Amino acid sequence: MRSRGLVVAIAVVLAVLAAVGVIVYTSSVRENATSEGTTPVVTSSQEIAANTPLDPLISSNVFRLTPIPNEAVVPNAVTDISELQGAVTSAPIYANEQIPTDRLSTGQGSNNLGITPGNVAVGLAVDGAGAVNGYVQQGSHVVLYATFDKGTVVAKQTLRFFLKGSAIQQLAGGTGGAAVVMPIDYTITLVPSVHVLAVSNPPADTSTGKPTSGNSTFVLDLTPSDATNVIFAVGHSTLYMGLLPPDNDKGYAQPGVIGAPAARVIGVSHG
Repeated sequence: MRSRGLVVAIAVVLAVLAAVGVIVYTSSVRENATSEGTTPVVTSSQEIAANTPLDPLISSNVFRLTPIPNEAVVPNAVTDISELQGAVTSAPIYANEQIPTDRLSTGQGSNNLGITPGNVAVGLAVDGAGAVNGYVQQGSHVVLYATFDKGTVVAKQTLRFFLKGSAIQQLAGGTGGAAVVMPIDYTITLVPSVHVLAVSNPPADTSTGKPTSGNSTFVLDLTPSDATNVIFAVGHSTLYMGLLPPDNDKGYAQPGVIGAPAARVIGVSHG
């Protein structure tokens, strides 16, 4: 009887071990199948504002690895927490979302904005209708217009960007000096086409989905010469933007002039 009981006990133990082995194997197969279809990416457990150093948050264990289906991984997603060391956010990071590297700045001369080599990024604020009522988006191309009010003093060097030398002389009335007093309100095309690197528009109306009124701020990809003209125009004129169609990144060769044509103002055709 004792030997029979021992045999039964051994059989029970072996059965339990076999069941545990099956459970462990099944769990391993399931985990492997899951990991093969996902990629671990870094996410945050809280919202993080722009311009926030990330090292203190790393020390506070704010970040974790989260498995994401392979087809849902965003381009340039951070996949190791060590990639965040020494970084500062260049844009907000939201809780539980993937973190693309273009939202980070390492302070090592990174070009996250995508500035064209040889160009400079210039910030600009334009109000309401002048900013196409908030419909300009990152990646858009826009044309910049500037209206110089009557009586505005404009440097001849600046006018050379817009008019021929003979036209400037007629506009100046034959007077000497380095500047011209505008004899009439005059709108010109300041930059025929410029790429928008970043934009912050007023929040949309929740009931209509349309942008509300207020300033829009932009970061523009400008050549150094265009940048100086835009900066001058900010303090001496009224700026307007025009949104170019998606298939036009060059602007228009002969844009219209708002108000009196140049020929009527200075007696010549401008070009």
